[in-house]
This record gives sequence, structure tokens and C-alpha cells, in this order.
Amino acid sequence: MEKYVEIIKLLVSNEDDRNSIIDRLIEIKSNSSLYEDTFFRMPDDGQDIIWLAMVDMLIESGHAFEIDWKEDYSTAKNQTEILLGNKNAAVEIEKDEDLYNLEAESFFPLLNKKIEKSGYQLLNLDIDSDSYVSLLANYECIHRLLSLDNRIKEYR
Repeated sequence: MEKYVEIIKLLVSNEDDRNSIIDRLIEIKSNSSLYEDTFFRMPDDGQDIIWLAMVDMLIESGHAFEIDWKEDYSTAKNQTEILLGNKNAAVEIEKDEDLYNLEAESFFPLLNKKIEKSGYQLLNLDIDSDSYVSLLANYECIHRLLSLDNRIKEYR
């Protein structure tokens, strides 16, 4: 549980949001059926419910977004701009016409290059699914995040 709390502390600067997510995770850890009652994912046996709950709460609170593998770049760009706005990181994503015809695994690394001057990078939270869960992490905490869990990945 400690690593999840640390991940949340690194990603969520708003104290109320952070405390709410941590409190709900603690509740789900003590009663995993709360996860299935609250979120739409139906975890397989052996899946880490706390990980999935944390991911879903980050999405729900606007600190991450999820797109299906077949969604196009415009959806990812729009969601990235929302995350950047939430972080007060004003960066215009320019000269990205070449990204619209690419699939997600190709456009996410290139999108990161477009936003690098913001001081943030998009990271992937692996949920063992055909969707992409992405969040913005400050450059200063990326190495720590990556060291906390191997399901946190850079887009390369």
C-alpha cells in the first residue's frame, strides 16, 4: 500500500484530491468488493485491485485519461491539453499534422516531444488491457515513479 500512496503523492498536488484517493484506496484494500461496486472494470482473478482502483481514481479525478487502442490522435491530444491545463502548463501542441494518421503506440512518444517544454511527460499506466491510460508527470519525479512500479512506463 505504501507505494500506491507514494505514487499518488507524486502525481496529485491538490491535497483534497490526494487525501480522497488515498482514503478510498484504504477502504478498497480492506474490502475489495467496494471496487467492483464503484468502477466499471471487472478484474480477473489475480489482478491487483488496488492498482486498478488507483488508476480508475486518477482517471475519475482528472489526473489521468484512458483511450482505447483504436482511438485517434485527436482524442489523445485533447486529453493531454486538458491535463496540461490542470497543471497550469500552457503549451501549444504545434506542427502535429503528421501524428493524426498514426496509431497510439506511435503517436504517444512523438506527442511527448511536442510537450517537453512544459516540464511534464506523459507516462503510461499499464492495466493489462488494450487501452492506454496516460498521465502527466513532472520531470523531477519521473525516475522515482518508474522505480516504484514496473507498470508505470515511459512512452518510447
